[in-house]
Amino acid sequence: MSGTVISQLIALLFAPLLSRLYTPGQMGELGFYMRLTGFISAVATLRYEAALPLPKQDEHSYLLYRLAYRISFIVLAVSALVLIFVLKAGIGIPFSWWFFLLTIMGSACIVIINIGTNWSVRIGQYGMISRQKIINSSLSNLLKWVFALFQLQTLGLILATFLGYFASSLEFLLDFKKIHHRFKHYISKKKTTALMREHKDFPIVSLPHVFVDNAREMLIATFIFGFYSDVIYGSYNHSYTMLRLPLTLIGVSLGQIFYNRASELYNQQKAILPLIRKLLLGLALLSFIPFGILFFYGTEIFSFVFGANWEIAGSYSETMSVWLMVNFILTPIAALPMILKKQNVFFMLGIVSSLIQVLPYWILHWAYGNSDAVFLFSLQIVSYTQALWLLVTIGLLYHYAKRADQIVGHRA
Repeated sequence: MSGTVISQLIALLFAPLLSRLYTPGQMGELGFYMRLTGFISAVATLRYEAALPLPKQDEHSYLLYRLAYRISFIVLAVSALVLIFVLKAGIGIPFSWWFFLLTIMGSACIVIINIGTNWSVRIGQYGMISRQKIINSSLSNLLKWVFALFQLQTLGLILATFLGYFASSLEFLLDFKKIHHRFKHYISKKKTTALMREHKDFPIVSLPHVFVDNAREMLIATFIFGFYSDVIYGSYNHSYTMLRLPLTLIGVSLGQIFYNRASELYNQQKAILPLIRKLLLGLALLSFIPFGILFFYGTEIFSFVFGANWEIAGSYSETMSVWLMVNFILTPIAALPMILKKQNVFFMLGIVSSLIQVLPYWILHWAYGNSDAVFLFSLQIVSYTQALWLLVTIGLLYHYAKRADQIVGHRA
């Protein structure tokens, strides 16, 4: 948690400087790069890396560790072939060869980081996780500033981001050699196959969730980038990123605490509704003032903090403030379906939520064109319908928690 908070604060401190050195269009191309690498790396291991902390024996965890690397190599190779085809065919993507090369290399580095992080969780090397998060954020943001002095523009932004990923992955990569040397005598195809079957829920259940979330972000980036412009996507992505910072700095940490406490209460057959009420009320009170200020003065705030070029990003923040305020309130209790065994119901709700976020950009573009006004109208539809849908989600979570408490009451 400390590594995540410090790395995000470093990025936040650099943001007002970098936003004055790079244009919204260049930032938009960086955002597209990060969405693409995030999508590829998220599905590359079929989620087997998330199973590393579970086996009782380190030898079995190592076999999953090795399996995750082998699967990711195949997925990255296939992804490289697809990107080469896209480049050669010229399918409306305005990027040079170096963009696709850095995409595959960046995805590979993120895979190493993800696998290494889960192995470190297993063996309790939390310091390594924090250290690599801070190295990544510090180096990438510093290099973005340096490359701006050499006027490398989009190349500088993406290269700096990749070098941050690369530096962060190095220690995990060196750790892989030590781990392989220690456990290589336990390699067994038969045991690996058995472990794949034992942990099949990760590719079957967990992967679709991750795929939907990352595919949604990838489609939104593609539609805005392709139908409108890199400037509009850069402004949207910057606004969206800034408004989601409270989720990272506060919401995720509270979510971890809530998950532990709610799980404990549920396992002890105690009521969890009072905890949910207290958390929802506290977050609503905490979020009302800052998101309310953004709703009325987002344009002025963004223009002052990030520079005049980001005034339009501020107007987008006004539109998205209600949506992301509700999202901030929901995030800490988002793990409740796992506790109440309602993952399937909320997976379907998540698919509907993703469709709400994606379809307006596609439908309204074909109906009304690709002007700035059409995009703003699309964003307004997405933001307000998404806010209503998340309120419905909170209501359903509350309903299922209430039913669980009633069952506990009857048993008592």
